[in-house]
Amino acid sequence: MFHDFDTLKIIGRENFLFEEEESQYKELISKEIEATSFLIIGGAGSIGRSVVKELIKLKAKQVHVVDINENNLTELIREIRSSDIDIKSDLKTYVLDMGSPEFYNFFNSNSPYDFVFNLSALKHVRSEKDPYTL
Repeated sequence: MFHDFDTLKIIGRENFLFEEEESQYKELISKEIEATSFLIIGGAGSIGRSVVKELIKLKAKQVHVVDINENNLTELIREIRSSDIDIKSDLKTYVLDMGSPEFYNFFNSNSPYDFVFNLSALKHVRSEKDPYTL
């Protein structure tokens, strides 16, 4: 894995993109996120788990994570609990398929969320070559 300084050197930059804005508005962003509820669909995948961890670090009021993969959800919770992240959020995980009637019932009984991120995806799908493949 690259270190931060290696990454910057490789991409020919001195600072990360939005680094200045992040430090300038950090307090405002933190205050807003601390009062916000999130539903992350596909939250146990590679992008989803990164988003979940960042929201937990920023002490989001509520982070509900939905994923069809029970093993990845378990792994995500283990990673968070074994890290130095101080969990202040209402963090809950649900093994659900977002296309199922159970998800529909879950969503209607737990809404409203301030933000819903649909980060669900299938990896290594060759649908660009075969339109019938999911």
